[in-house]
Amino acid sequence: MILHEVNLSKEFEEIELIPISDTHIGDPYFDEQLLMEDIEYIQEKENRFCLLNGDILNTATTHSVSDTYNNQLTPHGELKYARKLFEPIADSIICATQGNHERRITRNDGVDLMEELAMSLNAFYAPDGLVLKIRFGNRGNKKPQVYTIYMSHGFTGSRLTGGKANRLEKLQKIVVADIYIQSHTHQKINFTQSLFVPDLRNNKVVEKRQTFINTGAYLEWGGYAQQKAYTPSDRGTMKLKLNEKEKKVEVIM
Repeated sequence: MILHEVNLSKEFEEIELIPISDTHIGDPYFDEQLLMEDIEYIQEKENRFCLLNGDILNTATTHSVSDTYNNQLTPHGELKYARKLFEPIADSIICATQGNHERRITRNDGVDLMEELAMSLNAFYAPDGLVLKIRFGNRGNKKPQVYTIYMSHGFTGSRLTGGKANRLEKLQKIVVADIYIQSHTHQKINFTQSLFVPDLRNNKVVEKRQTFINTGAYLEWGGYAQQKAYTPSDRGTMKLKLNEKEKKVEVIM
């Protein structure tokens, strides 16, 4: 399990995290305009940060489910185009993971295109997932607020919302965190839970509020999704607002 610590400005009273996944750059149904709107949104304020959570590239190959002859770009072309799209917010991208689409190339050819993209954007890279420790602000006692986030692209064959939510909830059995972020299913899901954690230093039990997020996608409906009778993707992503003064997460769908 990889832990990556990120120290942001003490001047921030609030930060926003915008997880972006499943853009599938190169797919003929890739909604570039929607992605550009989110990139421009991140650019507008310095307290907005991006998390790339896999399947950024479509990477259709002759051995994959995706149609290599219908793809708009080669895998290398997708990498170059993704660099161009995300370069304006390179300073705001905290980390990146690998999705099952990029893993096709790694498995077949030993080349990790997502790692190449992360390196070109100077983003921390953890292909299988990671725990983020994010510190920012000043709560009046000279100490920053701290949030922990477990983030992984995810994997499930479930086509029903309940099954997707169950897979997301199971992340709680892997590691304890304030926020869990998973992708892959192209459906926006958001719910919260609480658990009680013993605070042995102060001899008390405290309630820990946990936020669970499954992100959407940047694909219009058609092609493979229509052939398999998949429901249309929840397009776009969600925005997470993290408060400095109290540990509070607001999710904007």
